[in-house]
Amino acid sequence: MVAQSPAVPLRVLGVDPGTLRTGWGVVERRGHTCTLCAAGVITAKGFRSLPERLRMIHAGLVEVIAQWQPQVLSLEKAFLAYNVQSALRLGEARGVALLAASQAGLRIAEYNPTEIKTAVASYGRADKVQVQKAVFTHLGLSHDQRTISLVASKDATDALAAALCHLNSSRFVEQIRAAAVKDGRRTGQDTERMQLLRS
Repeated sequence: MVAQSPAVPLRVLGVDPGTLRTGWGVVERRGHTCTLCAAGVITAKGFRSLPERLRMIHAGLVEVIAQWQPQVLSLEKAFLAYNVQSALRLGEARGVALLAASQAGLRIAEYNPTEIKTAVASYGRADKVQVQKAVFTHLGLSHDQRTISLVASKDATDALAAALCHLNSSRFVEQIRAAAVKDGRRTGQDTERMQLLRS
C-alpha cells in the first residue's frame, strides 16, 4: 500500500458490490478531516440477464470514477459463504468493480468485513445499523444531510465504511512511516556521534 502525506488530499471510492444493488461512496481526507463527496446505489434489479446487470454496474462505476476522480478503490475481500450461488454472484460484481478501477488506474485496497467494521464502528461484529450510525458520525452528517445525501441506504453506507476503513488504515501506515523516518534520523545522528567520539 502506498501511503500519502496527510497534508495531501486523498480521495477514496468505497464499493459494496452486488449484482442487484451496488453501493458506492466517495470520501476525501484533508489533514485529519474526512468529508463526504458523494454516495449512491447503482440499481440493476430491473434487468433480467446477469451480463446486462454487470454491464450496468460497470458503466455506473466508470461514470462515478470519471466524475469524482478518486485515487483508491476500497472494498471487502472475497469471503467464503454457505450459499455458493451467492458467493459466485458477489465475486462477479466484485470483478466488475475491480475492472472499472483498474481501467482508471486506481490503487486497489481490500479489507475483510471484520477489519472494516472495527475501523468504523470499533467492533468487528457490528450490524448494518451500527455501521451506518458510525459512518454518519465519522463524516459529521446531520439528520437532514443523512436523508438527502444517502437516502438512508445501507448499501451506500457500507461502501462509505469501506472507504473510511482505507483512510483510517492509510493514516496508521503514515504514522508508522513517520516514526520510522524519525528513528532513522536518530540512528543516523547516533552513528555520527559515535564516529566523532572514535576519531
